Amino acid sequence: MTNLQRALVIALLAAGLPLTAHAYVDPGTGMLVWQSLIAVVGAFVVFVRNPASALKRLIERFKRK
Repeated sequence: MTNLQRALVIALLAAGLPLTAHAYVDPGTGMLVWQSLIAVVGAFVVFVRNPASALKRLIERFKRK
């Protein structure tokens, strides 16, 4: 593909894209993200008997590599 053909393809693609994005994010989405983060932390605390030592072991494991 020559440079002229690439430029033409890029120009055609750019011409077909909308200038504005009419996106909507529901206000509850942020709360869902926070709830998920809290659930992950809670699950970590429940399923790992000693979270501090588990974190230290995980960090040490990555340092050895």
